[in-house]
Amino acid sequence: MSTLINSPSSIDKMSIVLRYATKIGFSPDSSIVLRVLKLVRDKGVAVSHAIAEMLLCKYLMGMGYSCEIEYTINNTKCDVYAKRGPVDECIEIFYYAVPLNSIDDWTNYIMLTHLRKVIQMLKSNVYFISLAYPAGLIPLIPPALLSATSKDCLAKIMMNYGLREFEDIEEIRSIPIISHIYIFDLSKAKVRSIAYDEAKMLVLLYNSIIDF
Repeated sequence: MSTLINSPSSIDKMSIVLRYATKIGFSPDSSIVLRVLKLVRDKGVAVSHAIAEMLLCKYLMGMGYSCEIEYTINNTKCDVYAKRGPVDECIEIFYYAVPLNSIDDWTNYIMLTHLRKVIQMLKSNVYFISLAYPAGLIPLIPPALLSATSKDCLAKIMMNYGLREFEDIEEIRSIPIISHIYIFDLSKAKVRSIAYDEAKMLVLLYNSIIDF
C-alpha cells in the first residue's frame, strides 16, 4: 500500500480545524464548527478556505449577525451567509486558484471569476454582496465594479470582458454593487472591513503598477 508523503490525513485536518476553532473562541460542538468539519472531511474543502469561513463567521457574529457556511440562497451558494434582521449578506472568499489552461490569461481569468460570481449573487437578491481576501492578496476587481450602481453600469463592465447575458436580474439598487471588502489574517485571527475609498484606491494603484 502506497503512502502519501507530506499529505495531512483526514484526522490531522480535523485537528487543525478544532485547534483553530478553539483559538477564535468557538465551542467544538457549535453548529459552525461541525459544519466546517463536515465540509473538510466529506466535501474536500481546503482547510485554509474552511477556517477562513469560520473566522469570518466569528467576526460577523460579533456584530450581531447569524451566520451559515456554504449556504445556498435562491440557487446561489455563499461561502458565508450572514443575516441580521431584514438585512442579509453573501460573502465570497477568493484565494485565486487558476486552472493550468488559463495561466496565460491569469489576470483576466480572475476578473471574469469575480464578475460571474457577482452576477450569481445579484440574482439571489441578497442585500449586501461582499468579497473577502487573505492578507497579502490584492483584490483583482474590475475598478469600475466598485462604483457600479445600475444595470447599465454593470452591462458596460461585462461587455468589456465579453459577458452579456444577465437580463433575469431585477433592477439594481442605487448603491455600489460591492458592499463590503474584507481582509482576513488567519495567523492573527483577525478580520478587517476595508472602506470603499480604501478598496478603490488599492485596486487602482495595483492596476497602475501592473499596467506595463
